[in-house]
Amino acid sequence: MNAIPIGHHQMSRRRFVSLACTAAGAVGLAATACGGGNSSATDSNGMAKVGIGMITVAGYAGIYIAMTKNYFKDAKIEVEHTKLRTPTDLVPNLLNGKVQMGGLNPGNLSQAMAQGLDLKIIGVVYMANDDMTIFSLKNSGITKPKDLEGKKVGLIQFQNTLHASLLEIMHREGVDADKVEFVLVPITEMPAALRSGQVDAGHVIYPLATQMASETTVVVPNMLAPLGPNPIMGYEVVTAQYAKKNPDVVTRLRSALEKGNDTAAADKAVLLEAMHTITGAPIELLQNSKLPAFGNDLKLEDSQQQIELMKKYGFLKDPINLRDYVLQS
Repeated sequence: MNAIPIGHHQMSRRRFVSLACTAAGAVGLAATACGGGNSSATDSNGMAKVGIGMITVAGYAGIYIAMTKNYFKDAKIEVEHTKLRTPTDLVPNLLNGKVQMGGLNPGNLSQAMAQGLDLKIIGVVYMANDDMTIFSLKNSGITKPKDLEGKKVGLIQFQNTLHASLLEIMHREGVDADKVEFVLVPITEMPAALRSGQVDAGHVIYPLATQMASETTVVVPNMLAPLGPNPIMGYEVVTAQYAKKNPDVVTRLRSALEKGNDTAAADKAVLLEAMHTITGAPIELLQNSKLPAFGNDLKLEDSQQQIELMKKYGFLKDPINLRDYVLQS
């Protein structure tokens, strides 16, 4: 794990250098993306083979449903999914042609665009549903945001909208963020990090949070409260180059994605089964967990506010206009 003391302006500078290096490498890969995975994707029978980058969180249930319900197959798309460790792994995989589509949250998307990467939004992955929570162990004495001063707080990603929103909550609660040490912890390792004392509090996602409910205390109930109800947690994107070369394939992708999200929103039994397959969590546990929300409204105005908050806390120099990056149907 990487422990990084916040002093959020200092941390922003260090992290931005790392991001810029990654993005610069990705831009270099763009030159090689002219062929290979980004060339014409449709075979002589009209079937398109499309690689999709996915991370193993419940929010990807809509896409999984589109796969298992044959919405992609009905759209004459053969899906090959690649398991990604973090959302930021998506950009290089898109640009080197290993995958053709994947999800980025508005913050990561804006950072990639700010580096000059030409990506196009074609749909929604999922939305938060009051399910982004900071927990501590019950015996820690940490029960409110102010108690986080002088403590280590585990986050699953730095410099995204979750991070910025948490800083906004701390600001409103009178917390000196310079006295908080943020620690980067992989999603599946957060419970162990709490139990071992490597962090004093942390963002435990559901259903992992439900599994350890008897051990924990809620410190920040909803990290995304400043962003309004059900903020977008991920947009499905493709490169502009891929969209230009394969407009019909992208139209079919978008249609299948929308059907998957519609089913996820309407059929809880199907949704729970998909989440069970993705996360490995028992159905009974998922039934008692907070679940993400699904739909196809891009909510661009709300997501633009997420980007403004990123700018406020130094995670973006200049915000981008999301509307400029939506692929028109």
